[in-house]
Amino acid sequence: MSAKTRTTRFAVGLAALGLATASIASGFAAANAEGDRHRPPTRVDTSLGTLQGSAEGAVRSWLGVPYAAPPVDELRWESPQPAEAWKGVREATEFGSACAQGEAPMPGVPSEEEDCLYLNVYAPNENRGDLPVMVWFHGGGNSYGAAEQYDPSRLVEEGAVVVTVNYRQGLFANMAHPALDEGGATTSGNWGLEDQQAAMAWVRENAEAFGGDESNLTIFGESGGGYDVCAHLTSPSSAGLFDKAIMQSAPCASTWAPTRIEGQDRDIAVAEQLGCTDRDEAEACLRALDTTAINESILGLYEVQPVDGGPVMPLATAEAIETGHVNEVPILVGINRDEQQLMTAGIEVLTGHEMTAEEYLPALEAEFGDAAAAIEARYPLSDYENPAKALAAVQTDAVWAADLAATVDALGDRGPTFAYEMSVSGAPYFSFFEAPDWELDAFHMADVAFLFDTTIFEERSPEVEPLADLMTDAWTDFARTGDPDGRGRWAEAEGDLVRQLTPEGARTVDFAEGHHLEFWSSLEG
Repeated sequence: MSAKTRTTRFAVGLAALGLATASIASGFAAANAEGDRHRPPTRVDTSLGTLQGSAEGAVRSWLGVPYAAPPVDELRWESPQPAEAWKGVREATEFGSACAQGEAPMPGVPSEEEDCLYLNVYAPNENRGDLPVMVWFHGGGNSYGAAEQYDPSRLVEEGAVVVTVNYRQGLFANMAHPALDEGGATTSGNWGLEDQQAAMAWVRENAEAFGGDESNLTIFGESGGGYDVCAHLTSPSSAGLFDKAIMQSAPCASTWAPTRIEGQDRDIAVAEQLGCTDRDEAEACLRALDTTAINESILGLYEVQPVDGGPVMPLATAEAIETGHVNEVPILVGINRDEQQLMTAGIEVLTGHEMTAEEYLPALEAEFGDAAAAIEARYPLSDYENPAKALAAVQTDAVWAADLAATVDALGDRGPTFAYEMSVSGAPYFSFFEAPDWELDAFHMADVAFLFDTTIFEERSPEVEPLADLMTDAWTDFARTGDPDGRGRWAEAEGDLVRQLTPEGARTVDFAEGHHLEFWSSLEG
């Protein structure tokens, strides 16, 4: 073969290889383009501007999204105002500041920031526009905590868009001083609830951008956040902002919020403590206070809840549900089996003193007076591991269980109402707080550890992990369909029957019998 022939064949071979390489590259490019078309975007357009989020695993997120103007300077102790639109692309990969709050013996995020009205959106890697939307109001007695503490990836992976919300806390949210009322109307004391309303409105308007269905919005919360859900359930100004409601460890029949008079007395005293003693100059004095002074003043109050008796919460939630002043939506409401164990354990840890058998009856007498002997007979120490657990059972049944039963009775005729009780031994304990010498069961706040990934709690053990699966399935099924089972096996609350959720599965139990509610009713009579 001549050199010329070899050279020609080599050139032809290179040309063929080039064509093949180009074809392969073209194929890869086409495949990547096709993948890009099907990959849900992390850059989305909202009513205020474009957001650039991020993706990790099966979850996309947009963090630190403003839903209202910063409530600072002249906007302190004012209703939330619209957030300003922005030009260009806003990076949404870091949390906004936690709302101003002081140190507390509970899970909070100490902060001096009043510029804090931000929310976080989490969505699945599904290019859909019909996913249920769930808006989370964290607990903390409306005085502590922040959205950044709750990672809802478990719920998102079940096919929901989840939004976690920062809202004003403590006195910044709920200061009910007459000097802050407008035009003689009792408008003060509910700015945190108004923040939540503004967040719901923002989510309604923008849900579709994140793959959510704006007509299928569930609000849910635990403890203080759950009671806020009760407030929205009964608030005329919250009507139409949500479609379903979940209250965790927050029975609406509870007496959880002070009356307008009680709130005013509380906050006039706080103002005087802060040096604002002249009623005519109180507003200017309060608005001039620095954040640190206000944070420190709450320490003697522990919690500063919203007040009833204004346009946002005209009635106490217990009265509102009893008299039918309710925004009628499907409801899921429940408690933990051993709510009060957190409080009895906390007292032992903080005081360094373990309750003795000899202290059990005096503790009952101090709380229940002449009924103490009858209560001791119904809750004998021999039935419990220790006196602290016995006292916790008494207090859980007398308050939490009785209030849940009353809530279900009042709401059951207003629309679909599902009731649950979470029951577990060996629930994850707090990661930041000393534990007692005995193991807690389904204590107050423990349910949060089964719905969210959070640094508030230690990791779940493999033994209790099935309960986390059961609860995330139930919560997202309820958000999607209004049925927490999704298949009709969880009947609406009826009579004394409640669905008990455990690591072994779900079953219907006689809640009244399990919590001695007939006994407690007899004491009232």
